[in-house]
Amino acid sequence: MASLYDEVCLRAFPDDDAVVSLLKARGAREMSAEDVKVTMNDDPARGWTLPGEFTTVWLEFPPYHACSVRWNSSQMPNTQAYVALRDAFAKGHARSGSITEQTFEKDLQQLHIKASVTAFQPKSDEGGDGAQAESLLLITQSINNPGRRAIGETGYVVRMVHQRYSPAATTGD
Repeated sequence: MASLYDEVCLRAFPDDDAVVSLLKARGAREMSAEDVKVTMNDDPARGWTLPGEFTTVWLEFPPYHACSVRWNSSQMPNTQAYVALRDAFAKGHARSGSITEQTFEKDLQQLHIKASVTAFQPKSDEGGDGAQAESLLLITQSINNPGRRAIGETGYVVRMVHQRYSPAATTGD
């Protein structure tokens, strides 16, 4: 999944047309508006499923312009490949001294959610979309309800996200 994330969300994104072209070449099927709404609610987005896999790719539209690869796994995946890609991308695209890293963990209802966020100011407007900030996120969700875990619900939902945004656009300033 890290190589898919690299190809689609780090190399092609933020050029939405390039993302769509890559997904078509891989035989991805675009989701219906109803299917997208299940995950994104009212946020403007498009989503694709890859053939033969439990993998989806998402494009979210401003104010948070984002590309993400998501999949389900029966066990916590090894994230070393993602970390290597994230570190190289941030180092190569960030203005000097602008990289920050944070990790958050929270139990929400019956889920345990962990997010690792690497944020930085891009060197320039490489994507041509006016973004003044970028974030690379790794988000994992797992079931923390002992009863559900006891009956076999032990899977993980994993998301790798590349997000570009203008802080002023997200605060209404």
